[in-house]
Amino acid sequence: MKIVELTNQQFDEFAKFHALNNYCQTPKYALLMSEYGYNYDYIGYVDDAGNIKAASLILIRKITNHAKYGYAPKGFLINYYDKDLVQSFFDALREYYKGKDFIFIKFNPEIIIGQTTKARNFIVDYNNNVKVIDELKSMNVKRRLESFEFELMQPKFNAYVNLRQFDYKKLKRNYRKKIKHCLDYGMKLVTGSPKDIDIFYQFIKGKTKHPITYYRNYFNVFSRDNSIDLVLVQVDFERYLSAIREAHDKEARINDHYNEMIQTKVNQKTLNSKMNSDRKLQAYKEKIVKATNELKKQRTAFVGGALVIKHYNRVSILISGYSNEYAYLNPHHFLYYAIFERYKPYFNFCDMNGVTGVFDEKSKYNGLNKFKIDFNPTIYEFIGEFDLICSEHLFKRLIKTSFIEDEFINH
Repeated sequence: MKIVELTNQQFDEFAKFHALNNYCQTPKYALLMSEYGYNYDYIGYVDDAGNIKAASLILIRKITNHAKYGYAPKGFLINYYDKDLVQSFFDALREYYKGKDFIFIKFNPEIIIGQTTKARNFIVDYNNNVKVIDELKSMNVKRRLESFEFELMQPKFNAYVNLRQFDYKKLKRNYRKKIKHCLDYGMKLVTGSPKDIDIFYQFIKGKTKHPITYYRNYFNVFSRDNSIDLVLVQVDFERYLSAIREAHDKEARINDHYNEMIQTKVNQKTLNSKMNSDRKLQAYKEKIVKATNELKKQRTAFVGGALVIKHYNRVSILISGYSNEYAYLNPHHFLYYAIFERYKPYFNFCDMNGVTGVFDEKSKYNGLNKFKIDFNPTIYEFIGEFDLICSEHLFKRLIKTSFIEDEFINH
């Protein structure tokens, strides 16, 4: 058994049929990352007959003129239950890359070690994959622990919606109400084009460190085989104005009814209902003014959007955002609902991307967690992040510097 370099085609053929296949272990992702200072290898571990037993995309970056590190994003593609195979693969990988002046290779395979839901009070039900952690550590592999939330290269917890089981009627009442209003107000999900990246970036620029060119490149690379969609939430202000006026008129009739009741019989319940109706009427009037002003400027507008990766049986929301100016329309709630509805005839799962492992108000990401959790996902905990050490003494020297924090926290 030995390490060999694979062609683009050889790697792609192996990767797409592997149980751990994912969009980060693809030639498309390699091409994307080559724009940001990474070189890359496609390596395979082959037997004497030339059969590939393991493979990985290895991204490569220099630390100094004479030292490098590697990163196998969501890799390696290997049977982690075959301990002898993994051990011999690691030994061969160390030897191969030590000769190329590598200090370590970071990897974070998509191995699920547990799952939980809101219904379980976020108590994680762990599976046999947790044994893999100790087996990896016994092979001189360092597991990196989180000191704070979202510290690792990839989120350790991800929220997944089973699209085949997604049912709008099972959402919380306030989510159903918000989504229904969006539908009544003429919101719809449309497919964006490359020129719309400029509009989309305005929705996400406050939550990303990447420049707009990063998302342009992402879209251009993955759109070559239709593996990515830019989806945008569009609102029709004419329809929105009509719906608000109709709601206002309906509430005005209710308000008149309470006025009549007060004239004949006054009680606290009636007064409370009247005051509540007054507040609703005032809110509708303010919305009518906003909608009228918007309609004077434009008939329609984009108010939110997401980049969605399509890979085999799942879609992944790479990043999403919405216009703060139109937050009162709840475009983010509609966006996720519309994504689920759009893709459920064709895919089994939607990866909503990361949540934190702190499922309470103590987390500074409590708002993000709560938004995703209220769509009733299953939350999967992944095995985490590891470093395969190629040069022990150089790795120890590197740990004493701030390199790892500076390099990977900003990834």
